[in-house]
Amino acid sequence: MFRYLLLFFLLTFLSSCSNFLFVPIKHFPVTPQAADILYENIYIDTTDGLILHGWKLHADLIPSDKQKSGTILFFHGNGDNVSTQLPNTFWLAKEGYDLYVFDYREYGLSQGKAELDAIIKDMELMIAYVANQLSENEKLIVMGHSLGGSMSIFSVAHSAYRNRIEALITVEAFSDYHDVTQDVLAKSWLFWLFQWPLSFTVDNSYRPLDSIGLISPIPLVIMHSENDEMIGMYHANRLFQAANQPKLFKRIDSNHSNIFFAIKNRQVLLETLSELKQVKP
Repeated sequence: MFRYLLLFFLLTFLSSCSNFLFVPIKHFPVTPQAADILYENIYIDTTDGLILHGWKLHADLIPSDKQKSGTILFFHGNGDNVSTQLPNTFWLAKEGYDLYVFDYREYGLSQGKAELDAIIKDMELMIAYVANQLSENEKLIVMGHSLGGSMSIFSVAHSAYRNRIEALITVEAFSDYHDVTQDVLAKSWLFWLFQWPLSFTVDNSYRPLDSIGLISPIPLVIMHSENDEMIGMYHANRLFQAANQPKLFKRIDSNHSNIFFAIKNRQVLLETLSELKQVKP
């Protein structure tokens, strides 16, 4: 009887488990204009004929003698888009950073269907786009939250534009697609019993633990909170242990989603960005 019950659950929930990585959000509740930030729409053509949408938030350089702080490419999490993630990032433009944010396939105004293989390829196009906007001597900082942080580990490790990347910063990233799936399913009484078999329906080809050792000599920063209710601290510890120098570990205090609503966490990031300027690969 148990065998048939297990088979029923596997067949019923197989597709939903496989797709849990992506929760496409289409609506735009706010634009950077609400924070008096100059921005522009960006469109990228994919290799299979789709169009991806993003924003460039221009660095706030008021007063006129204020210098640009740098350029950041931000990869958002699975339940966000360029609009809903703004409360976590808009303030970086206020601090003098040019900020690029893109929506994955099926998110926001981006076309297509959200699939891991395709999105990983698209992230290289996003890195290439930003790198090509920079002056010859300028580099970009790649920063990713949650799923965006985990995917960015693979993307930066294997990017053809590694020499244009100043640093990688992950925030609440996970270390293994199978393990994080089990973590999420274990929180539900309905899926608890089936967490192990269902976790193996999720593609682990881009496992962050397999790539993080390849980030070096690009400086790496791992930011994580003990109070993250979604991604346990053990993921951050494993990633940091597997990474090579130069690397930094920054503990923050936050839930999973609203990290930079808190001024103290913004300060940690700003201090880290200043610290990175002193790190030589």
